Amino acid sequence: MSKIRIANGPYRGRERGLVDKPITIGRDAEAGLQILDRSASRFHCEVFPVGGMWFVRDLESKNGTSINDEKLKDEELLRAGDVIKIGTTEMVFETGSAAADDDSSDRIRYQDDPEMLSNTLEFRVDELADLSEPAEESITPSARGDGGKAVRTLYQVGRILVEGDRVSDLEARVLDCLVQQLPAECAVVFRRDATSGKLVPNGVRTSAPGIQPVISRSIVKKTFTENKAVHSANALEDERFARNQSISSKQIRSVVCVPLVVTGSTRGVVYLSRGQGDTPFDQGDLELASAVALQLSQAQYVREERRKHRVAIVQTVSAMVRALEGRAACVGAGERCARAACAVALAMRLPEDSRDRLYMAGLLHHFPRLTGDASTATRILDSIDDLDTLLPLVRAAYERLDGNGPLRIAGDELDTEARILGATTAFAARLAADPGADPSAVIEALSSDAGFDANITQILLACHLDGSLYKRPDVPGASLATDRIEKH
Repeated sequence: MSKIRIANGPYRGRERGLVDKPITIGRDAEAGLQILDRSASRFHCEVFPVGGMWFVRDLESKNGTSINDEKLKDEELLRAGDVIKIGTTEMVFETGSAAADDDSSDRIRYQDDPEMLSNTLEFRVDELADLSEPAEESITPSARGDGGKAVRTLYQVGRILVEGDRVSDLEARVLDCLVQQLPAECAVVFRRDATSGKLVPNGVRTSAPGIQPVISRSIVKKTFTENKAVHSANALEDERFARNQSISSKQIRSVVCVPLVVTGSTRGVVYLSRGQGDTPFDQGDLELASAVALQLSQAQYVREERRKHRVAIVQTVSAMVRALEGRAACVGAGERCARAACAVALAMRLPEDSRDRLYMAGLLHHFPRLTGDASTATRILDSIDDLDTLLPLVRAAYERLDGNGPLRIAGDELDTEARILGATTAFAARLAADPGADPSAVIEALSSDAGFDANITQILLACHLDGSLYKRPDVPGASLATDRIEKH
């Protein structure tokens, strides 16, 4: 029996046994062997059997397939030890049984049942949150209750939290969801201010634009200090708050307030209220709000851990680059390119992950030249987790739109990030070669060069003129060591 083993990248060590059917290799989750590589097409190449032997062919992929570092032109016979390479991902063709085939079709069996299909309701996953409430008369007594509403609400909140990045945007959307689904007159997230230590509102949502929420400080304080969820069906008659003048004077009615706890520390609260005339919150509403608060807390913890990890990676790479730059007498070159690329990306309103990627690629744009050996540089970067997907962008740092770069990549083959990095790499290189040059003149020269995107060079000029080109970017772990980079 034969198998393919992924030798590097995020799925390093994964093996796929070859039985008697062709398998595809590519970026798509439905490929027979999935790889996460920026250069991979959805279905990049295919390994197929002929008379007991295995062959490989490219599926008209954008970036091609290599066998033992030679570009695959046609179908080629695979021999034990051959290395299939897609982008930076290397896969080895070997003999023997795969250690594990989690998606092996031998583990399941199929049954065709047309009658079952006739009684099956189909809908897309993204439509789940939009399923309408069943008619009241169709609900049996045993099924009556808010379980369905709770599941839909938690599903919506889960989708919101995995789809976005900015904390404030996420919380605002979650509050909107709570206002609509519970429903509530208002929903507010309070968080402790790092400077003052006071609880301040981070997001406020109401059921109608004209509503001005009235908040009970005593309920917020009790929830936060005691780390306990508070439910009051009628705060006016609740003995716990009988002496509180704000509740009676403001006519605050039904309230649910739950803590936001991250790794055992209370970071804030979620406060929900209903006004006079509305049905009071019940125990089910309290449990649902607590579950949503738990999701918010978990999402915050994940973001904080991701940020810490990102900071560690950026600082490690920065230190490595600065050490090599010191040896090559070009300290700060990587940081200058990184800042310029990040400033252009911010001016173009590219998403945060794109700015982070460009900052890292800017730091590393000259890394192969600093090491003196491109293959050595590739091995070093590939050995650092989270950098393997960055390698294709780093490789494109010196490419030009006219195809006169070292790899002859041209035109539409260079995406927006590659075009930004190409322009800022050239800008940094020309200033390094002539430190006394006027940056405006350098950028104007780039604008008239067919090798660079004119729109990007104009944005680069605007960033130079407004000074954003020389500011430390808002990237986790961005270097403080070169904050003295100045305009020429």
